[in-house]
Amino acid sequence: MAYYLGIDLGTTGTKAMLYSPSGVLIGEAYSGYGVECPVPGWTEQDPEDWYDAVCDTVHKCTESIDRNEKVFISISAQGGALVICDVSGKPLRPAISWLDRRAGEEARFLTESHGKDYYYERTGWRLNDGYNLAEILWLKKHEPDIYGQHPLYLSPLDWLTLKLTGKAVTDYTNLGITNLEDIRTLAWLDSIFGDLGIEEAQLPDVVAAGTPLGTLCAEACADLGLPDAIVVCGGYDQYSAALGLGAASPGDIMLSTGTSWVVLGISDHLLFDPDSYISPCVHVIPGLYGAMASLETGGISIEWFRNVSSYGKPEDFASIDRNAAERKAAESGLFFIPYLAGATCPHWSSRSRGSFVGLDLSHDRYHMARAVMEGVAFEIHSIVEAFRHSGFSPSRIKMVGGASKSAIWTRIVSDILNAEVDVYGSANAACIGAAVLAAYGSGVYGHDMVSIQRMFDGGSHTISPSISSCESERLWREYGKAAAAIRSYHEGGCL
Repeated sequence: MAYYLGIDLGTTGTKAMLYSPSGVLIGEAYSGYGVECPVPGWTEQDPEDWYDAVCDTVHKCTESIDRNEKVFISISAQGGALVICDVSGKPLRPAISWLDRRAGEEARFLTESHGKDYYYERTGWRLNDGYNLAEILWLKKHEPDIYGQHPLYLSPLDWLTLKLTGKAVTDYTNLGITNLEDIRTLAWLDSIFGDLGIEEAQLPDVVAAGTPLGTLCAEACADLGLPDAIVVCGGYDQYSAALGLGAASPGDIMLSTGTSWVVLGISDHLLFDPDSYISPCVHVIPGLYGAMASLETGGISIEWFRNVSSYGKPEDFASIDRNAAERKAAESGLFFIPYLAGATCPHWSSRSRGSFVGLDLSHDRYHMARAVMEGVAFEIHSIVEAFRHSGFSPSRIKMVGGASKSAIWTRIVSDILNAEVDVYGSANAACIGAAVLAAYGSGVYGHDMVSIQRMFDGGSHTISPSISSCESERLWREYGKAAAAIRSYHEGGCL
């Protein structure tokens, strides 16, 4: 008998889920940790906190089984963070989070050296000051003592794989967001070695997700208490989540609704759009590709509104939902522009800020709450339109995460996108995807990931639009005018 253990290493916590050979969930656990901001604009984490959380969650979710049974383990991990460590995996400094913004000067230097779209055209990701390329250059300039030790430069997935197996290994989906990978050849981008002054030996080996990597090393075996465990290469958390939901056909869209909202469209070829900078990558599923874009202030917008409008005691989200469902916002001319940290894809306006447009004396806090939900959905509509511009033909939307628990927000998404939406009750799609990769790597179920995913599927229900396509389009156009005016104002224009 073999068990399948999926681990999702997130930004603020780790979740582990254990499945039986027939795909039945038999154990799950969560362990949280924090981020540190020692300097304005810096965001760091201790990688050892991740490992401790993995050990804790694995112990808790495997306590009901005979630990001598064979267990296949795979990991879904946050992307973009940078771990700088020695060959044994010992961190030489705190990990630099994907939320970090210290490397702005380095990112500007690289952009000026190679041109505005050089990295986007080659890596599939617009050059970002929060990704590994610019961060390594920052280290070279600002922490030469550490840089001079010729450390390994790893992502969370690579580092955790090193801790578990003694080998630093990553997959292709996890590399895209680093700005280090040539997306067409799936090899390291040649120019990075000259730009950074590093050697290929300082980077992880790269294999396809689902590749067996071997047994736990002695230390990890003792820490996890699993004497007969095999590690299978995992993937970037968004692509693992897409696998967990069964977003496995060209035209499928995964809409992941956490602190940020992520749109991931599935295709049979790479999708580029130099106007919106949607980010293409390979899928963890062989033969498929994806393209990704995010609204960084998706979920946090409603959290922000709840806090600032609560008079000291935050209102329960269920109460906000009930009351917002009885109000009209866009239909009454009220819009919320969710640029609380600037506008991202497809508008890319870092100076823009959020705003309510169209308030009058008839509106109360629940009209405003509904406008926040609608504003986020309108921005997702804009992202989907950018996908269409790249040649993508949307067919099915699969929605997961915090907002999937809201009856009104899921309805708003369906109406504004004028599309059927499959709503998944479980927020653990990335963990499920990792478990699928573990089962795939076992070789027991053949080599069809999609068939294996059906064994682990958490189930969904479908919502259909309740307004006409003409009305949906009209509201989106009205929102677009308001959002464009806000962007123009903050970029130096006028309302």
